[in-house]
Amino acid sequence: MKNIFIMRALIIVSALAIAFALSSCEQEFFEPETSAMPGGGTVTTYKAYTLGAADAGDNIYGRVVFYRYSATVTLVQIGLYNTEVETSYVSEIYTGALADGSTTVDLELDDVDGDTGAFATSKYFTIKDDLFYDNLDAYNANVKVKLGAIVVSAGDIGLNADPVAMQE
Repeated sequence: MKNIFIMRALIIVSALAIAFALSSCEQEFFEPETSAMPGGGTVTTYKAYTLGAADAGDNIYGRVVFYRYSATVTLVQIGLYNTEVETSYVSEIYTGALADGSTTVDLELDDVDGDTGAFATSKYFTIKDDLFYDNLDAYNANVKVKLGAIVVSAGDIGLNADPVAMQE
């Protein structure tokens, strides 16, 4: 009986010692860090081009914007109005001016989600090509957005059009 009493006393004393040790530690509460490094999370150098409606009935129009992220990375963003909900549109860069009617795809971009009018998988499409952005003014190309084989919105870029908005 004495042994049980001693055993219980040791357990209680041990538990109290552990509780005391844990409660005596000061806990320091840190405020969340909400700022970013200077320039972090922002891209400020860009060129935007108009994407016009290919069919007045659908009136799908908007912009394609090219952002300089670094010397080796260019980000592309598309924003369209009047896209159809639960529909996916293909977006591609074609060689030559839009008026030339080129059917040669130079670069496949991400699909555009009809629910948002923006890329379906990410806010930006990434082009990992040295100096793409620096050579954009001389790029002989156009962007087409299609529903199946039908072009619903398109516009010239680079050599074939002046940017409608830009920040260098």
